[in-house]
Parts: sequence; C-alpha cells; structure tokens
Amino acid sequence: MKARYNHVPTILTSLIALIVVMCLPTSLKSQPTRFLVGTTNGEVSASVAVCDLDEHQEALTIVTKLNAGKRPGYLVINDDYLYAVSTDLQGKDQNTLRAFALQNNGTDLKLLSEVSSKGINPCYVSINKSVPALFAANYSSGSVVQYQIRSDGSLGEPWYFQQFEGSSVNAKRQQGPHAHYIHPTVDNQFALTADLGTDKVMVHRLNQQGKMSVYEKQPYFELPAGSGPRHLEFHPNNQWVYVLNELNSTISTVKYQNGEFKVGKTISTLPQDFKDESSSAAVRIHPSGHYLYSSNRGSDSISVYAIDKQGDLTRIQTFGEGLGWVRDFNVTPSGKFIVAGNEKTDQVVLLKLKADGQIAHRISSVDFPSPSCFVFLN
Repeated sequence: MKARYNHVPTILTSLIALIVVMCLPTSLKSQPTRFLVGTTNGEVSASVAVCDLDEHQEALTIVTKLNAGKRPGYLVINDDYLYAVSTDLQGKDQNTLRAFALQNNGTDLKLLSEVSSKGINPCYVSINKSVPALFAANYSSGSVVQYQIRSDGSLGEPWYFQQFEGSSVNAKRQQGPHAHYIHPTVDNQFALTADLGTDKVMVHRLNQQGKMSVYEKQPYFELPAGSGPRHLEFHPNNQWVYVLNELNSTISTVKYQNGEFKVGKTISTLPQDFKDESSSAAVRIHPSGHYLYSSNRGSDSISVYAIDKQGDLTRIQTFGEGLGWVRDFNVTPSGKFIVAGNEKTDQVVLLKLKADGQIAHRISSVDFPSPSCFVFLN
C-alpha cells in the first residue's frame, strides 16, 4: 500500500519549484533575446524595429518601432549607443551617419549627433571598440571614412577619408569603385574594406590611437575578376577571413598571419544544378566558430558551411523554405536560431538551427518593410 504514495514527494517538489520560479525577481527570469532591425524603406517615423525573440516559446514579436532617420540600412551597437547610416540617393549632402543613445532597454532613441558620410549611399558601419571609432563605407561614391567617437557616444572629428579608384570586368556593376564594407580585424591591427567595383579588399593599418592609414606593405588583396567582394566575416581565432563575393555568388577563404593576407580557396554559394541569376548578400559565423552562413538573392536561400581545422569551407546545406531576397540575417548569440530579412516581401523570418549547424525549418515571421540589418542588444 505504501507504493501508491511514492509520487507525493515528487508533486510537492514540483510545486515548490514552481513557487520559487514565480517569486524570482524579473531580472533572474529568462529574458527574451532583443534585437534591432534596420530598413532600406524611406519611412522615417518607423525606420528601426525593436524585436523580441522568446527562445523557449520560439516566438517572435515586434515590441515597437523607432525613428532612426531616413533609410537606416545598416546599424551597429556599442554598449548603450546605436550608430546608423542615413541614406538619400539623390544628393551627397543628405548622406549622413547618426549616433543615438539607446534608452529603456532599446525602446527609445536619443539623437546625439549627425555627421556627413562624406560620400553617396553609405551602406555599412562598424566599430573599433578598443579605441572608440566609427567606420563607414559609401557604396555609390566608392569611399570610406572614419570618425572619432567621444566619451558620451557622439561622433567627433573625422579621422580618415579615402576615395577609391578603378573598375573591373562587369560593365554594369563595376564601372567604378563601390565600397560595400569596412571593419577592423579581430586584433584591431587592421581595417579591411570590400570594394565591389574593383574586386579588391583594401587593407588599412590602425595605429595605437586607432587611426587608419594605408598599409604600405599590402595595400590590398585581389579576388577573382568579376567576383564583386561585398561583405567579410572574421573567424574568432583571428586567423581566417571569409570574403563573400556578390556578383558571382562565391565565398573566398583568406588566411591572415603576421600581418599578411593570402587568398585561398573560392567556392560557390549555390548548388550545381541552380542555373538562374543570383547574387550573394550577407555572411555570418556561428558563435561556436564551426559553421558559416551566407544568403543568396535570386535563389532565395541561405547556404551553410562547415569550417575545417585549416579554416577551409565545405557547403553542407542550402536552405530556402520561406525565404525571399535575404539582404541580411544574423545568428542569435545562443547559436540556436537565425533571424533573417526577406527584403522584397517585407518580412522578418525566424529559423531554427540544429546541433550540426544546419537549418531545421522556418518557424514564423513578422511584417516589417524592407528589413536590411540585424543587431542584438543582448
């Protein structure tokens, strides 16, 4: 007869655990993963979406929308500050870089400063955190600029500017320079710029004050003619750099050692049986460092790569369920999900990842016009 009561301690234990969880302070409970989404849409009053991902419930919601200026197509966060491009394709004077204070857990923005991007169509911004500075790339005019970041988060004096020159073999897309990306290396020794228009990645040295200068030893390294380097991704071990080439839908592995960059293998981002037009857009690395992801516009997919011990890539999956013209995406800090932007169908899409780095399936989506950049607050 005693056996029928063996489950009672288990019930009591479960009730006690539930009460303890309910009584925990909010700060100790599971918090959603919060991220911001930029847009290439022209509506100013709602140009950045604040989104929450409940990873336990696998639920995606838009918390609010904020005014971050016109077409904040790319964003970067540094501590409690947000930096964004503001683009007007009609004139150089209206292309700016904006600094905001992030308030109330990212649900409010306070404009701190606005400066000229010194070019047309700024499309990328990044941060050097060790010596606070902002980098920006101007696509249409083919130039880069670096600004000081003051202690209050605002943008100070311009530290560096360079106008690129040259062209390449694609008559429609490479008639002149098109700076599409600029970012410091993991060790903050260099800043690399992808110039889609010349098939080059420009190399700049960063001094102890964090200021840029041309790296005379290796001013650039070249990618295959007509490839159109768009974005780069750095492996956390600081030895490998991955260059995503937009125009021919390839990805190149670059080995970085002793201040020298050597281009290695270049592989396709697409399956062999795909014959239609497509262009690559964004590249991200899994927090584990074992997997790399890139998006394809045209094939409307995300490709997954395994990274071997030498840093070389093997494409292990191309996933296209519910995707369309993914301009940008990002892997959550937990490494369990991807949030992606279907730019032409105005959707933020949630994808679930498997333990082997591959994409399991699409979970859900929320509506937001022309999503173009994803950055996490936590």
